[in-house]
Amino acid sequence: MNQGQDLTGTGSAVGVNGPSGSNVSTQSDTERRKASKRQKYNRENELKWIHAATRLQADNVKKSTKYKKLVRKGVPTSVRGRVWLFLAKADLYRKPGRFEELCKRGPLPIHEVIERDIHRCYPDHVHFRDAMGGTGQQDLHAILKAYAHYKPSVGYCQGMGRLVGMMLMQMPVEDAFWLLVATIEGYMQDYYTPSLRQLRIDAQVFERLLRDQDPPLAEHLEKNDVIPLMYMTQWFMTLYTMSLPWASVLRVWDVFYFDGVKALFRVGLAVLQLCRDHLLNKCPTSSELLAYVLHIPLDILAPKPLLEAALQIKLRKQSVQKLIAVTAESMDAAAAATGDASKNARKPVHTTTSNDNNKNNADPNTTNTDTQRTTRTTPLSRPVSQPPSSTTTSAPASSASSISSSFSPLGVFKTRRRAGTIHK
Repeated sequence: MNQGQDLTGTGSAVGVNGPSGSNVSTQSDTERRKASKRQKYNRENELKWIHAATRLQADNVKKSTKYKKLVRKGVPTSVRGRVWLFLAKADLYRKPGRFEELCKRGPLPIHEVIERDIHRCYPDHVHFRDAMGGTGQQDLHAILKAYAHYKPSVGYCQGMGRLVGMMLMQMPVEDAFWLLVATIEGYMQDYYTPSLRQLRIDAQVFERLLRDQDPPLAEHLEKNDVIPLMYMTQWFMTLYTMSLPWASVLRVWDVFYFDGVKALFRVGLAVLQLCRDHLLNKCPTSSELLAYVLHIPLDILAPKPLLEAALQIKLRKQSVQKLIAVTAESMDAAAAATGDASKNARKPVHTTTSNDNNKNNADPNTTNTDTQRTTRTTPLSRPVSQPPSSTTTSAPASSASSISSSFSPLGVFKTRRRAGTIHK
């Protein structure tokens, strides 16, 4: 036995070369008191959350100052999954026997995409390693296939796998399925549809909020053509599971299920705030900015500084909802205007000549098909947030395909192109 080695598991050491007995004893007593205090605090929190989940309504809990303070300090690990289900109101969507019935349905074309993607979800986690005897990939596959049957209009999108994997680490497989349903329906509506409509709306909202919160940083990013959609796609669609340390991800999810989408904006702004000096002073080009913001060192994104920075950002839920509504209305109006312009562009244009007049006079039922064929234009489908192109003779492209060509750090748009074809 090495002298000074701790054999008790309490932090005390023995041996002539180790610390003096009195110092070690004092240190051990202090650590034991701290551990006992933490254990008592966690147990009290567990009981409070269990009481809320069994006796109270989720909407009332979310209005409670007491529970707001509790959730910001972190939900105890032992009840975290149960609290997420409660706050998301998953029981409103749950139907006994439905998940099993969905799992028994036959294959869909989108299932091939799921098969190719699931191995990328948490490959380093023991729960998702087949060689370690874990059932994670099997459960992940079952949930995503079932959801494709449950919601054909959404089907599958790559970021969904990260959400399901995280849920499976906190709860049984059927609970994870219904939490996925409640999360998409109640918090992330239109995030995973082929058009990714809500993500594009929130990208514009995030840009506006960043401009209000930190004008110099917003100007620096904008000057280098780094727009929020380039980096917040990875943040929002995976609920930060690809960007933050594990402990921070858990805390962010606690706040997300309590506060809603507002938490995603707050955390995103906090992330940029924590790396602000580096972005302004050491990233003069777009490539350097994007490389850093997509791979921020995890040591500066620990739970305590991240949550403190996020919660200091003044952001009212009603203000965010209003901004989202206004942005959506503006995008819809732009889409409608683009559609009207496209209809006008598709109308045939004729150049009247004496020969045309003679032909029309000779046979009024004859149409000039050559003129129609050469003057008809097919508008190019493009995201509604972009201005119409001045050229209207481009080859036609589907909405899903045009979205697919956009930048995507997740590869979401590439996957969406395949899924979009299947949706049709």
